[in-house]
Amino acid sequence: MAEEKATRRRPRAWHTAVALLVCAGAAATVALVAGSGGAAAPYDFNGDGKPDLTVGLPGNTVGGHARAGSVIIANGTSTGPASSAVRIDQASPGVSGDPEADDSFGQSVASCDFDSNGYADLAVSVPLEAVGTTEGAGLLSVHYGSSGGIYNSPSEVFTEDTTGYPGSVAKDEILAHSLAAGDVNGDGYCDLAVGQPLDSADGASNAGTVKIMLGTSSGLNAADTVQIDQTTANVPGVPEAEDRFGEQLAVADVNGDGVGDLISATIGEQISGSSDRGSLHILYGPIKSGAPASGGYVDSGNVTGIGEFAGSALAVGHFNDDGYADVAVGVSDQQVGAKGAAGRLAVLYGGSQGLSATSRVKLFDQSSPGVSGGPESEDSFASSLAAGDFDGDGVDDLVIGMRNEAAGSATGSGAAMILFGNATGGITTKGVLWIDQDTAGVPGAVAAADHFGWTVGALDTDGNGRVEPLVGAPGNAAGTVTVLKVRPGTLESATALAEADLGFTAGSDGDAFGIALAH
Repeated sequence: MAEEKATRRRPRAWHTAVALLVCAGAAATVALVAGSGGAAAPYDFNGDGKPDLTVGLPGNTVGGHARAGSVIIANGTSTGPASSAVRIDQASPGVSGDPEADDSFGQSVASCDFDSNGYADLAVSVPLEAVGTTEGAGLLSVHYGSSGGIYNSPSEVFTEDTTGYPGSVAKDEILAHSLAAGDVNGDGYCDLAVGQPLDSADGASNAGTVKIMLGTSSGLNAADTVQIDQTTANVPGVPEAEDRFGEQLAVADVNGDGVGDLISATIGEQISGSSDRGSLHILYGPIKSGAPASGGYVDSGNVTGIGEFAGSALAVGHFNDDGYADVAVGVSDQQVGAKGAAGRLAVLYGGSQGLSATSRVKLFDQSSPGVSGGPESEDSFASSLAAGDFDGDGVDDLVIGMRNEAAGSATGSGAAMILFGNATGGITTKGVLWIDQDTAGVPGAVAAADHFGWTVGALDTDGNGRVEPLVGAPGNAAGTVTVLKVRPGTLESATALAEADLGFTAGSDGDAFGIALAH
């Protein structure tokens, strides 16, 4: 079935949840810092050395409840994702809570070995979960890996009503909108950052907060969780209404000190003295006693050309070989020429002082030399990003989603692009690949509102050391995920997967399979 052409019926229901979530980045960002020797790689839930394909479908109907949401997990094998999988939702054995309409379980996912027992664990966002009678308060569901994988393994849930957990429940504050994992306090255990950009801080609505859940030998818990916002020591700025601190999150060691640093995209931040919006907060580890060691700030007013809600997507990688992690920043609403919301990508390179507006910054858009296509209004170039070593040269590469790219008259059909890193030059356009459903070798057919590239991901699905770019098309009927193998200038293979390819009955329009992917 992977090679069959999908039906051209189009879902609409999943757009409703996305509207409230304001196009949430659905693939969480995993740290590029060393963990303890016994820890499993992210997404390796059964500890066999092969990461397991993890796909969110927040629009799935569960027990008759529309858009309650699920996550599908297919074990990694030497030939890629297994042809059978498990589905986890709030009706699964051992999972707390009950499926309810519009919960959106699986809107975002993140993975790390939080208890360092040799099995990766999975954090799942349920951002529209009602807590009591409070709608849209949000919930985090954590599932612990084992030799048998994730299904029916121990799990626990956290809300702002959980004893000892910071914050207070409020309507539409969507706890767990964004997720990122990595060791931010330097103790060898992987930690989880939980973004809540619509949370109030210091009385400012939608100013945003981030909760840091510290990993321990027993996993994550409320007692080892702290809340950070712009009133926290060493966090630059002050909370202001609509800042949306924590909109997107990533963890990476950008200053090379061996401890993970937390990067927060604060996309609504109004830059003083200009019309620009969007900034990056860099919270340098170790984060201890509830605060980062120091803080950095990159505002869009000091980087020409990224002033329209900078930070709509984040990805981290070593795009050259200098020992410092780098950060790719999506600015999908950026006007390019006269084309509104055509979108732009900024790559900021790390160094001994971390990130700053004076760091080396490279910008790319569809008017850049060597980049395919041309900027068009509402393309949303760089609306999703993911990084990994796709060609096996030891340097990370970047996959870029363009969720609204039109192929001919097929508006919103979507596309993706691969930019390759190199040891001395970082990300360049050399060997760039354009991928859509009209590309030779890519299954499917271009159709309006497929949104191929709405979400992109990266995972070594066959455990051979080369990472595969993943491209989600949640609007392609019930949704598809395309697994790519690429080298500079060459698409080696493309395999499209739908729910039926993983052992389930065909999904329904609106499932949004592929809106959350491993990152």
